[in-house]
Amino acid sequence: MGRKKFFTMPGKGKSAIITLARHFVFFLVSLSYCLLIPSFFLLAQQPEPIYLTLGRSPHDFDLFANTGWDGQWYVGYNSMWIVKLAPPSKDTLYARAYLGAKLGRVKSKPAGTDLRWDRESVPCDIYIGAAATPSWKSSDSFYLTSCEDLPLDGNDGEAYHGEGESRWHWVEIPLSKISFKSDNYLGIWSNTPGIISASSGPILAATIANGPIEAWLNHSIQGVPPIHVEDSLETKLNTYAPALAIKLIPVNKAEAVKVDLLSFKESPKAYLWEIQVIARNLDRVRPEISIDGKGWVAFGKSYFSPPFQVLVLRDRIVREIGNLIPGNNKIEQAYLRITAWDEWGNSGSTDNFVVYIKN
Repeated sequence: MGRKKFFTMPGKGKSAIITLARHFVFFLVSLSYCLLIPSFFLLAQQPEPIYLTLGRSPHDFDLFANTGWDGQWYVGYNSMWIVKLAPPSKDTLYARAYLGAKLGRVKSKPAGTDLRWDRESVPCDIYIGAAATPSWKSSDSFYLTSCEDLPLDGNDGEAYHGEGESRWHWVEIPLSKISFKSDNYLGIWSNTPGIISASSGPILAATIANGPIEAWLNHSIQGVPPIHVEDSLETKLNTYAPALAIKLIPVNKAEAVKVDLLSFKESPKAYLWEIQVIARNLDRVRPEISIDGKGWVAFGKSYFSPPFQVLVLRDRIVREIGNLIPGNNKIEQAYLRITAWDEWGNSGSTDNFVVYIKN
């Protein structure tokens, strides 16, 4: 009996094998592509945050807080802006809540150097609150930002370091502070006594109202929001809508925010980090400080686009420690890190950096 042969196409054995190999490779490539499609759509279907404002979009608020006429829209010790927002939809399950305001044009003073363009902000703190009625208890109020971390107002006759466009600033609050059954009243003010006019306070952004709005200005406060409803809604607004907002984060699959340290430098007056960030919908980069390396507080100016070269002054670190533990002069060291957040509130950080304090 002769030796059995494997089946081949007559006279075309080698070419048939090559053809089969090509089909097999094509099959593997197609299979790999098909396996990638589900993960692509899972990424694309990440639920987007919900923004509640009196405008069509947070991008609509481009008046007053950048340049030109400020409309006397200052946030101050005697100036509280209030909006009423409808309750969010109950059809979505939410994981986080934020309050936000778009601010800019903080006022400045000489920084104590011989350089006329070297300025520093007029000190002040900004608070924001949310409640189901236009009255806010202390538990309804949240620290939003220091004026030191806002862009400076420009000057027609001089260039200043620190000028810039207005930005949204956000603070995370307990989800329970947002009412899903009734309206939500948001308010913004300053507790700093000297901030009593547009010449001393930061400017709140606005947009032209697209129809009737529920917004008010209260000029009778004294550094704290009204606790009685009848004292709250003082002057009705009609033409312009204040840039106050609620941001709600639907339950989602947490995605990694990767932060890599590229370089680090220090000088007698400051530290400088250069980092690289890999994230989806990057929101901002900012320094954080901690006394024990466990509880962290963000501070300093935010960085919104690369290159991420984050400068932190040594004097600012000392002030932040004083804010964390007032009157305590026994702190010998603190921890710093640079953190990046995406739009959903996911974050990533550099390794901790130990700073030694000279008392």
